[in-house]
Amino acid sequence: MKRLLFLGMLVFAIGACEGDQGPTGPTGADGQDGAAGNDGADGQDFPGPLPDEYINADGILGGAAYSKWYTTDAGGTGDAGATVSADFFRCKACHAWDGLGNTGSYADRTGQSTLTDTRPDVSSVNLRSSAVSYTVDALFDLVVHSPGRTIDAMDNTHPDYSTELTVGQVWNLVKFMREEWVEPGLLYDLEVSGTAMYVDYSVGPPVVVSPTLTYSNIGALGNAADGDASYATKCAACHGADGTTLDIGGRSLGLFVREKPNEAWFKAKFGEAGTGMDPGLVTTTTELQDLYAALVDETNYPPLP
Repeated sequence: MKRLLFLGMLVFAIGACEGDQGPTGPTGADGQDGAAGNDGADGQDFPGPLPDEYINADGILGGAAYSKWYTTDAGGTGDAGATVSADFFRCKACHAWDGLGNTGSYADRTGQSTLTDTRPDVSSVNLRSSAVSYTVDALFDLVVHSPGRTIDAMDNTHPDYSTELTVGQVWNLVKFMREEWVEPGLLYDLEVSGTAMYVDYSVGPPVVVSPTLTYSNIGALGNAADGDASYATKCAACHGADGTTLDIGGRSLGLFVREKPNEAWFKAKFGEAGTGMDPGLVTTTTELQDLYAALVDETNYPPLP
């Protein structure tokens, strides 16, 4: 009997200990903000300060070197010292005037793999992207490209310029790529339609199949009246009042701009060695736009007579 009474009391005690939990109390208020910390030291823009060699470089002369680095206009000796065609060591021959390689204005330019042995293939590298994605020091190394092939070799691989270009010329080229290239869309529109270039060996003799390049809106962003004024001041003395005095590969200046807008701006800005057209004739994009707006007029600037 005593055992039963004890067990009953124990059960009662356990039941009393297992009652429902009470409600949670409210959340306490946030504490006060701490005092502001001290400002840190000023950092440097990535990837750090530009080297003096880059700061002091001349991007206009760099553009001249991109065309013909061996000329005196571009800081060269006047002689490349090579026996092969200059296209095998001119920057523009592989990378195009616009720097877009085989995806831009040189998409239809044939090379060694497309049955033209006297020219290298156009590069698939987009130099415009490289110029903004690499540091200036890395761009310097890309230009020098040591070790590479000799400039005398008729090869598609990049030449070794470590013994060909001066250090100053290389920095000029780097500055040109970073600061002096003009965005093509600011001067003209280009549509590349059709398949990428290839050789169709299913027929005899083999046939090169290439895309179609269509230029439009040449000078659409410029002012023709301002362009006429610039032309009269800077171009007419050599090209004549209507651009027909000089024969540019069978074209007047106006026709050259209309058919090769990818190249004409480059010559206006960076010169054409051996012709008396020095680098730096027209340096601003606005003036180039205005000149294009004027020269697109076939009445004022007709083809050669």
